[in-house]
Amino acid sequence: MRRVAALASALALAAGCATFKGAFTPAPEGQLCGREGWLVYNIGSLRFQAPASWRASGGERRMTLEAPDGRARLEISYPAKPFEDERACLADADEKLRDHAAKLERARRHATKFAGVRAETLEADQGAWHVWAYAACEGGVQYRVFFTAATPAAAEPLEAQRTLVASARIGGEV
Repeated sequence: MRRVAALASALALAAGCATFKGAFTPAPEGQLCGREGWLVYNIGSLRFQAPASWRASGGERRMTLEAPDGRARLEISYPAKPFEDERACLADADEKLRDHAAKLERARRHATKFAGVRAETLEADQGAWHVWAYAACEGGVQYRVFFTAATPAAAEPLEAQRTLVASARIGGEV
């Protein structure tokens, strides 16, 4: 658990999201989405669905949602300064996820689409935790998505991860 927390902190710091200001901002609020027990959240141009029971925290550029039992967590952030263009954004995503993959077990990486845009992904294990990470680029804006669940993962975190991937959109409706 400590190594997963350390990895999550490292990803958040790498995103430039650890700010003093964030400690005093109100928790993000989700909007009803027509699916019972689920809410739609926005961070920048990214919209996605998550369980209404998960505790939300964060600020303008960083959001964390945590399962009530603490056995699953979703962190999404984007840096204040965009990259020059999508190519630079994707190159940075590839480099960051490659570096993180070297520190994890059974890591798998590949180019993909996330939220309707080009992205890089990493799936791996870290002790008793499974990790899914995405870096999606909307032009030069890089959305960094980190989802982790204790293994074996229960049904709710697996459904939350699947719904995240299926519902995430940059711009438009979820």
